[in-house]
Amino acid sequence: MVRLVVARFLTRLPLLVALLALFAASGLVRPVVADRIVPVSLSAPRIMVVGDSISQGLEGDYTWRYRLKKHLTNSGVTSEFVGPWTGTTKLPAAYPAGWPDVSPAPVHTGAYRPGVSFSDSQHLAQWGWQMAQAKWEIASNVSTYTPDYLLVELGFNDLAWGVSDPAGTVSSLRELIKNARAAKPNIRILVANVPQRSALASQPALPEKILQYNSLLPSALSSLSTSTSPVQLVNLASAYDQSIDSYDGLHPNVRGEAVIAKAFADRLRGDFGVGNYYGAVPSSLPADLTPAAPETVSVARSGRKLVVSWPHVFGAGGYTLYSRDVTLGESFKAYPYPVGADSWTEKMVPAGHTIAFAVKTERGTYASTRSPAGSATAAPLDVVPNLRATANPDRPYTVTLQWDPVAGADDYHVYSVAANECGPLPPGRSAYQLVQWNLGSKTTWTQEYVTEFCRYYIVVASRYGGEGPDQTAPPWVLPYQNNYNHLLARNRYFDRVADDGDRMLTTQVAPGTDRGIVVSRGFIANKSSFDDAIGDHRSFDDNPYASSKVGVAWDTATGEIGIYVHRSCAVGFTFVWNSTNLVCHNAFPIEVVPNASSISDSDESKVNYVSVARSGEDLLLSVSAINSWEGWNPKDFGRINATVRLRAAGPTFNVNLTADRFPSWEFYRYPRTAPAPAGRMGSTSTLGTRDQTTLSDLKSAQSTCSSAGEQVQPDPWQRLMSCS
Repeated sequence: MVRLVVARFLTRLPLLVALLALFAASGLVRPVVADRIVPVSLSAPRIMVVGDSISQGLEGDYTWRYRLKKHLTNSGVTSEFVGPWTGTTKLPAAYPAGWPDVSPAPVHTGAYRPGVSFSDSQHLAQWGWQMAQAKWEIASNVSTYTPDYLLVELGFNDLAWGVSDPAGTVSSLRELIKNARAAKPNIRILVANVPQRSALASQPALPEKILQYNSLLPSALSSLSTSTSPVQLVNLASAYDQSIDSYDGLHPNVRGEAVIAKAFADRLRGDFGVGNYYGAVPSSLPADLTPAAPETVSVARSGRKLVVSWPHVFGAGGYTLYSRDVTLGESFKAYPYPVGADSWTEKMVPAGHTIAFAVKTERGTYASTRSPAGSATAAPLDVVPNLRATANPDRPYTVTLQWDPVAGADDYHVYSVAANECGPLPPGRSAYQLVQWNLGSKTTWTQEYVTEFCRYYIVVASRYGGEGPDQTAPPWVLPYQNNYNHLLARNRYFDRVADDGDRMLTTQVAPGTDRGIVVSRGFIANKSSFDDAIGDHRSFDDNPYASSKVGVAWDTATGEIGIYVHRSCAVGFTFVWNSTNLVCHNAFPIEVVPNASSISDSDESKVNYVSVARSGEDLLLSVSAINSWEGWNPKDFGRINATVRLRAAGPTFNVNLTADRFPSWEFYRYPRTAPAPAGRMGSTSTLGTRDQTTLSDLKSAQSTCSSAGEQVQPDPWQRLMSCS
């Protein structure tokens, strides 16, 4: 019985099919049954591909559009691909003016693989296109080209470049479909999801964005699909494997083109009855394109730039540009980013240098060999005019240079050499040393701490490191010669702020005869391992910056008094400081009082007391200083007490000192002007030194000392005073 029923049904099947076709043509039968789309094949379907770079293709591609067209033709379908554009993209001859702020214009005239006949290649696909852009263009194009089917491959650029998040991209798709239907209500639509690409370090979140978008797509398309205008999903993400289907991690190679064509062809057949199923992707396919290197490279000077150009290479996806500075004898180095045109304008060219360029052609991960090189010499700079070198008596040890600007220069380089004599015959150029650069557009520079008798100067203009010519007669200058050590003493005690952790205070007495700056310092010298650990880690030293427990400087000309207390540092002694490293504690404040000698050892205030007074041409000084080591009670350790009288004696001073036998004391005079001994930058007179005994003598009876007159020597270590 079953066989009889089946047999009767089969004999009547042609009649049923004919009736259904008749009803469908009359509009009595809809192509949807139980929410399933019944395939409907048009005799000559008009197909519009709406996509991005994956769909437009690069010069030399077959494109998946070609593969789909060929498949439909082989299936007996006389399809017509429609849209405003016909070609692939290709690299432009040059970047536009204003690049990179101005992007190159889209190109739709690129050719397909040589030998391909693809006259019916119209499309609506463009490199870089986004769903957010296409939604505004779709209505006019559907109205103009009246496609029966939209094949949409978009969304990657929305997600990758931050145009929209996954939900926003779906929203753009909804608008695209709505606008397409406004132009043609019964249009049939296939929408591909977004395939993954190889990982981008700059886009670590991209894979998850694509997954989210693809997960939202099925329900969105289901809600958008109608019986009049069905919308179906093309699961491109499952079919496309970027590791074997792309030439650069995203864009389809020859195999990838077939994979995408198959994905759309199978849905055209399965959902709309157009053509046949694609079948398996062929295992034997044409090779991917491997474009050659440019045959020549030309370099031409354009103002201060160099324009590099080469003949267009068919199928190039970009170029790697190499350059080398021939003038410097450098090797070729690749630019960090590919060039997306058949030329490059190099703006950062060292003036007067010869630069050679070569090119490799890129297409995805493929790169050609390197082309022959071309070269040109950048425009030179003029000599720096009107160079002047002057010394200022109000600023000892300084030289100021001034010059006129040079057109095209972005910097100036200063070269200098010291000389024992100055005259019309300067030293040879090899003797000069570069002393200053990175001046930008400045046309003046001051060099400080010039202690030599004479200096010659050369200033050259520079552009990106390339220098202009030297002056034929370099100027020379005799710096104003003050005593460099006087300058250092001014800096330490008067003209600069205290270093971190130190304390500094200035006061004033009456000005007087200029006998320079006199510095009186008490410090703990390296006399034993314990002294070394708690002290200033030195012996006698005429450096104005040398550390001390208390130092008082007197500028005899101005009457300024500078008081400087260094922080207290200790090394070792883990039983005290619990560390084998250098441990420092900030200095305690300084206070000027009428008579510091009246401060007793039992005073526990954490203050350094100082008193100063003029007596004729003499200076009376008393101090009561204290270390700042934490954990030590000041009264247990004791204060460092001293009274000093600096007695004027002609151009110098004699010293009277009444002080604890611990620590050491030193007295130095720094004349304002004085010739420096051979091998030294400045001059110092040692007025006197008093060596310390032991820490246990800190509370014993004080000693009284007097100096025996000053001594100038190359290394003023000791000028011991007579003490009792």
